[in-house]
Amino acid sequence: MVEVLEGVRTVDLSGADGLDLEAYLLDCGGEVVLVDTGMVPRDVERIGAELREMGKGWRDIGLTLLTHKHGDHTNNLGRIKELTGAEVMAGEGDAADIEVATGVSVDRGLRHGDRLDLCGGIEAIHVPGHSAGNLSFYLPRQRVIIAGDTIFGDEDGNIRPPPEKYCLDAGMAEREIRRLLSYDFDSLLLSHGKNLLMGAKSRVRKLCEEASP
Repeated sequence: MVEVLEGVRTVDLSGADGLDLEAYLLDCGGEVVLVDTGMVPRDVERIGAELREMGKGWRDIGLTLLTHKHGDHTNNLGRIKELTGAEVMAGEGDAADIEVATGVSVDRGLRHGDRLDLCGGIEAIHVPGHSAGNLSFYLPRQRVIIAGDTIFGDEDGNIRPPPEKYCLDAGMAEREIRRLLSYDFDSLLLSHGKNLLMGAKSRVRKLCEEASP
């Protein structure tokens, strides 16, 4: 749990089972944005602890953004909604499945290029393949992309496409990573793996060059 970039804090939700997992809190001044909710009830406690570290409370969260529909990113949505009352946004292609799985309505389904007027601007990047509505989020002020599961990493900083067993269409997931290269970014924040805080775009470009045609 640390501020990795100005106004961007990571919340370590890694479990004893070895699953590495991060959620993110964006401090937009008067409002906080939560990116993903974690998987198990303990994750809610960790998010709450980070809010307190920021001098904030649950009701300071005005928006929950979901990168995609998988349970390690959405399972706590119901509890988070109760605590915050926050608006919920997710990729248009995943919204219905999220509502069925969590019982929480998605207030807005996001499409590629949709821009939110928070934190200097948050732009949705639709990268299909991992799921139908899989999103990453671009923050131009910090020159960072919060990748979600668009890219996976390891503890040594190596990056790769999402594993086939977790993907709706693994080939598409690998090909569509190149959508990130349209953005001016230097840092890449992952849900699974070590974050890249410098030189991330060149690393993503190399990953795309090595991808299957």
